[in-house]
Amino acid sequence: MPITPARATNPFVAMLPMLATMMTITPVEAQSPPQELPPVMVEQSQRQTARSRPARHRQTAAATQRLTAQRAATRSGAAAPAATGPSERAESATGPVRGYLANQSATGTKTDTPLRETPQSITVVTADRITDQGATTVQETLRYVPGVYADAYGPDSRGDFPRFRGQDPNIYLDGTRVNNTSSFNEWRPDPYTLERVEVLRGPSSVLYGDTSTAGLLNLISKRPQAEAASEIGVQYGSFNRKQTQFDTTGKLTKDGEWLYRFIGVFRDSDSQTDYVKDNRIVLAPSLTWRPTNDTSWTVLGTYQKDTAGSSTAFLPHEGTLYPGPNGLIPVQRFASDPSWDYYKTETGAISSLFEHRFSDGLTVRQNLRYAHVEGIYRTMYPDVYSNPENPFLDAERRTVARFIYGRETAKDIFTSDSNAELKFATGALTHKALFGIDYRSQKERASSGTGYDDRPFDLYAPVYSGVVPPALSAEPDVRQSQLGLYAQDQIRLGRWLAVLGIRHDFVTNDLQGAPQENLQATTGRAGLMYELPFGLTPYVTYAQSFNPIFGSGVCSTGICAPQRGEMVEVGFKYNPLPGTAINGAIYDTIERNRLTSDPDNPLLSIQTGKVRIRGAELEVLTRVTSELDLIGAYSYIDARVESGDNAGKHVEVVPEHQASLWAKYRLSWFGLPGITVGGGVRYVGQSWDGADIIRTPDYTLFDAMVRYENGPWRFQVNASNLADRRHVTTCLARGDCFYGIGRTVLSSLTYRF
Repeated sequence: MPITPARATNPFVAMLPMLATMMTITPVEAQSPPQELPPVMVEQSQRQTARSRPARHRQTAAATQRLTAQRAATRSGAAAPAATGPSERAESATGPVRGYLANQSATGTKTDTPLRETPQSITVVTADRITDQGATTVQETLRYVPGVYADAYGPDSRGDFPRFRGQDPNIYLDGTRVNNTSSFNEWRPDPYTLERVEVLRGPSSVLYGDTSTAGLLNLISKRPQAEAASEIGVQYGSFNRKQTQFDTTGKLTKDGEWLYRFIGVFRDSDSQTDYVKDNRIVLAPSLTWRPTNDTSWTVLGTYQKDTAGSSTAFLPHEGTLYPGPNGLIPVQRFASDPSWDYYKTETGAISSLFEHRFSDGLTVRQNLRYAHVEGIYRTMYPDVYSNPENPFLDAERRTVARFIYGRETAKDIFTSDSNAELKFATGALTHKALFGIDYRSQKERASSGTGYDDRPFDLYAPVYSGVVPPALSAEPDVRQSQLGLYAQDQIRLGRWLAVLGIRHDFVTNDLQGAPQENLQATTGRAGLMYELPFGLTPYVTYAQSFNPIFGSGVCSTGICAPQRGEMVEVGFKYNPLPGTAINGAIYDTIERNRLTSDPDNPLLSIQTGKVRIRGAELEVLTRVTSELDLIGAYSYIDARVESGDNAGKHVEVVPEHQASLWAKYRLSWFGLPGITVGGGVRYVGQSWDGADIIRTPDYTLFDAMVRYENGPWRFQVNASNLADRRHVTTCLARGDCFYGIGRTVLSSLTYRF
């Protein structure tokens, strides 16, 4: 049974009030200003004020923060921040960001920390950027992020499968794990429900436990806001996409003690692949309670139902990567059977996000989530694996046999993270220390079945003649859990900054009918930065990863072995002027027990020996003028297998070079203040198949946007892959290729009130 929130309460957190009383905390002034809980200033009643800090103390703290901000700005060469009014509050790590450039994030440290003080590569994709680029899935939000291959396997109805630095990242929601990257029928959050999408590249196990050397994708939910705002919108686009969405937030009580938000998405759509739907229902209510300015408790609920089919056809090399005697297989080809094919995922989840500040020196946080996810996956796919060079049954090279696969799952997932943040000084050193415990458990029940249809199926002129469904048999129940204890210290000495962390994990794998497996691992991170007076901050970081693979139906051998890895990264954060950030890094990563496709079954994985990935990244985000915003990115990756299967070969699905540029321009100077235009270009270099036999060629795609705003109305049209470039994103040595998405056009009309 999943652990309930009451039973998961961290005893360490319960002792913190006593700890705060016993400790003498010296306020931190050499560090960047401590971050308040900014979204709401509660109009206190007499009862509430009695429980708050005294007014004079609050005023003194505010004055201290302003002074600290001025000192920090002087050290970094930046202008001191202006005082913020009711409608212009300081940015927080989880709150809204106006424009493309975020300055704060908690993903890299679990504390509200300036990005320029985090010694690791992080990109924050803001809600404004998601809207401008017309992203309809999480992986589409990552198309202009360095080091990320967003559409590695093309459009996939089953989930989001981007690659970070040549590897699969772990996906989190509000700081706790939301799905299992290598599994299907997982919760797939909708971009419309997100405030920010944060990309942390490189190992992060010291804070999160289960992360690969790729890093993690942390999705930040939209949360209730004090300023009333509502909108309703409709979309219509390619593949007969029809969507209605709404978002409303504001105060439930006049004094702002209670806030609400309610988000809904309703979609009826086809997809690029014939016979495959892309339907979705999302209902996401949330409630925030702020009894004082020091306490915040947000509860978020989600119901989501996705109904689709098998958009991924696993087509052979011949007919996709290069034409055969029959030409090219159409991009929209459906290789399953309409009478059998089905993909449905239904999710119910509730999350609790709690934070309380005892004093300027002590803050505690606890995030909890329970989710129940049910899924059905039925598909057929060509047998291109028995003979990758010639998978055809006939001399004309048109027909193939097909595998039949069916699986039904039910998962109960509980995650929690409790920590305490302490700020103090020891002599000339100032500290922001973090102590925490997190827990994750999953119970999965599943039944599955496979079959083989040796009737010839014509890939060029298909006839769908039904299927004899395989019988589904119950799989052994799987229970897995992970408990982690972690500690981190962010230290400042003048212009020097250091981040040190250590963690110990306890993992239990309990497969029905097999002995229980217990694992332990210790990981760490050490980072050092130096603030130069002209806004440049170079850094060096060493970090380790430990990634237990949760879920059954992932590895051919049953339960996968944990992945281990380590990384050295040298980089810089450069803020030459307000509104501009230039970030760069070079890195060297080693990963063991890497997951790779099973050559006998593309829906399962095997694990290789050791992989080494080295690369470099550069990112520029800037507001050139008040009318022009630019995003530029470049990455180079050299990924090789060092031991195990295919030793010495390139790692599969890793473009050696990627580059992108996005620009948005407001036509105010032309007397058209309501019109904004945007455009982008994305270059993806060639990649290998995992055996250095087949290279997937490079390609360049163009995107565009035009928007007209008039009062509360916004009309926008986005187009991706404007030239309708036919391209293959990935081909694997096992025998299959994946088409990228063709030209798509999305129009939207939004009314805000």
